[in-house]
Amino acid sequence: MVFISILLTMFQRLHGERSAQGVYHILRGKRSGQTLQDVENYQLKPFYSLFPNLSTDGYRRQIERLIAEGLIRIENQVVYVTDKGRKNMLHAPWRFNGWEYRGGEREFVKRLALTVQTLSYIRTGQTMFAPIQKELHIQQFVKEFLRRQTVSVDELAKRVHKELVQILSEANLTDLQRTILSYRLTGVQLTAYTWEQIAEALNSPVTSVQIYFLESLHIVLDFIEEHEDMPLVKSLAVGCRVENYLTQSAERSRKLVQQGYSIEQIASLRNLKLSTIEDHMVEMAANVKTFPYEEFVTAEQIQKVWQQIDRLQTKRLRVLKERCAELSYFQLRLIIIHGKRVDS
Repeated sequence: MVFISILLTMFQRLHGERSAQGVYHILRGKRSGQTLQDVENYQLKPFYSLFPNLSTDGYRRQIERLIAEGLIRIENQVVYVTDKGRKNMLHAPWRFNGWEYRGGEREFVKRLALTVQTLSYIRTGQTMFAPIQKELHIQQFVKEFLRRQTVSVDELAKRVHKELVQILSEANLTDLQRTILSYRLTGVQLTAYTWEQIAEALNSPVTSVQIYFLESLHIVLDFIEEHEDMPLVKSLAVGCRVENYLTQSAERSRKLVQQGYSIEQIASLRNLKLSTIEDHMVEMAANVKTFPYEEFVTAEQIQKVWQQIDRLQTKRLRVLKERCAELSYFQLRLIIIHGKRVDS
């Protein structure tokens, strides 16, 4: 039911203007122009890239279940949430931050779990143990982290413990999330619970437990970002937050824009379609605060389009194009992004 509630929340925010496939691409973290535009336009950044390994078949089964239970309906490939669906959404707001982490939260918790396990064993004199994390890059990160410390293992363990206690007590976690986080850590004579064991202990589906765990990691990482008095866990979180929101291709186009090239020149230089460069420009508009809107649209055009959006209660490009025929789809997309920037 937890995953279904996420789907219903996302479909509700899309206001019956996108297909089920659009939500699938957002959850998987697809980096196409359309997906990135939807994420920005419909305030779906929290859900971006939450489930990068979500299978097509698994997602399709969930959609079929939503339809069978009367929670959504699909007309002309567009998804609408029914009255029953709105009543079945969880009322507590989700606190994901998928846009900022995009899988980085999983790296963080692997580093943390291995650090806690390593300190637990070494401080009791045991240097031989089976590491909970098998990935070589995680093991190397933790080794380097421990090598940089200038205090004894016992003192380091105490400091890490103190910071973890601070997180569990001060971060805005639910009791359920604190329990799940604690169950996933390993120490001497204390093996981490499997997902199935946690689900059984909490009388909750495995998928729900994993989703609450994922949300808790985002909450914890946001908490760490905001506090300077926990240097150890902050070191474990290094690199887990996205630093450049642009795709590599859009970043290359951005650098050419900075050099004064027009979008037509960039398309020619990079041997790409003009529409592809326009996608890059929309991506920049959504993520670069100093984006030069005035080079592409006027204040009067922005005002006209947003008057239509408010009157028609839609951001569907095809509908807006019928009312603003003199503007290109590229200009309409920029204006929608611009309006979002103003609203936020």
